[in-house]
Amino acid sequence: MTQLLKWLFRGIVGIVGIMALTLAFAYFLATRSLPDYAEAIVHSGVQQPFEVVRDTANVPHVLAQTDHDAFFGLGYAHATDRLWQMTLLRRTVQGRLSELFGPETVQTDTLMRILDLYGLAVSSVSAQTPQALEALNAYSDGVNARIDQVNEAALGRGAPEFFLFSNAIAPWQPADSLASLKLLALQQTDHAEREVLTARTSLILSPEQVDEVVGPTPGPGVSELPNLADLMATLPKYAAKKAETSTGLRPQPGLNRAGASNAWAAASSRSAAGGAILANDPHLAFSAPTLWYLARIDLRSGGVIGASIPGAPMIFLGRNSNLGWGVTASYADTQDFFFEEIDAEDPSSYRTPNGSKPFEMRQSIIRVKGAPSVTIDLRWTENGPVFSGGHYELETLLRNGFVASLAWTALNGQDTSFSAGLALMQSRTIDTALSAMRQSFVAPAFNLILADENDVALTTIGHLPKRDARHQTQGRMPSPGWISENRWHGKLSNDE
Repeated sequence: MTQLLKWLFRGIVGIVGIMALTLAFAYFLATRSLPDYAEAIVHSGVQQPFEVVRDTANVPHVLAQTDHDAFFGLGYAHATDRLWQMTLLRRTVQGRLSELFGPETVQTDTLMRILDLYGLAVSSVSAQTPQALEALNAYSDGVNARIDQVNEAALGRGAPEFFLFSNAIAPWQPADSLASLKLLALQQTDHAEREVLTARTSLILSPEQVDEVVGPTPGPGVSELPNLADLMATLPKYAAKKAETSTGLRPQPGLNRAGASNAWAAASSRSAAGGAILANDPHLAFSAPTLWYLARIDLRSGGVIGASIPGAPMIFLGRNSNLGWGVTASYADTQDFFFEEIDAEDPSSYRTPNGSKPFEMRQSIIRVKGAPSVTIDLRWTENGPVFSGGHYELETLLRNGFVASLAWTALNGQDTSFSAGLALMQSRTIDTALSAMRQSFVAPAFNLILADENDVALTTIGHLPKRDARHQTQGRMPSPGWISENRWHGKLSNDE
């Protein structure tokens, strides 16, 4: 009996010892991923020595002598603190989450491949101004400097979360930064889903009741909403939707977010201190970490401080020594669904105002962890990418021989929004800032509020579609895409 107790005691001590060693090793690996903010680093990509000084709230201040080094330092700081978040956002917009998370994110990856936001970001790189390209490249060099440092010094994997996944971290590229703006645009609009909801509701309720359920379109001059069944015959009133399969990694928050953002400004004549005041409260969904990252960078034009987004070298909300700016979601209608009729004699074509036309087509392969790869057929029409159901509950509206396409202002392969944002950061007056943003900012559609030393201003930025007065639904519901009056006719002017 005594011998048995001795061996039992030894076994317990051994198990406890192994657990303690395992925990100590895990703690060692995790802490290796944590940054050392006091270390000095030598890197060939830096033009002049600079410092990244963190205040008591851990906000980094990049004190650089050149713009290149300022953006390099911001990229390094972002990657030091938020590398996991950055790579996850990049995988989201690339449609590559399933390589990490398996089958449950295939639907999200399929949506992102259909929209092809990353491909549009790649083609938008060449549209940026030379100064913006320099900033994007310097920022990418800073991010990659941190990734190289992690690999060469065996600093864990850059973030504790990476120990759960063995996938390699690809070098950062300028297109990755532009793609983060595309993803932000997707997160700031719900009109595609709202159109489907309005259409489904119109099949069973009167126009007055639809307004009560969905909400009326504000302002005068909107034509009465038609019954969708009058536009597309034989649609089922009570079509069942597919079971919800989305996850917490869904790129859009959905219709029930009840969101809003706040901003206000007061001109100098209304301020006790004699200077203009601006306040901005952008409401976003709770997340850990948050989307925002506070930072300051020194540029040749002066210091800029405010809220950035990890992955992009831009201060979205902030100020320089002469100008402050903030944004709120405009919820402007920048998306329209169209019904596209497939050519009965040639399924590779669809109906247009000028007759039958072939779809633009290609295949895309989604690699799935722990499961076979999924091959999807991607199609585009003149109106936009094609959805055949399974997203946005479109299966409740589509009948045989039809698909849906999505027109959206963010589906722009020459998107200069980043160049506009960089010009905003360097602006010194309201007029200069307004000119830059109105001319070059594409998506998302924001309300921009500005304050300089004396004055304040408010405007809507981003492209807004120009719809024909004879448009059958005025963009409030899907409409037949082969009718010319339903199609977009360019974009509204700034005055409009």
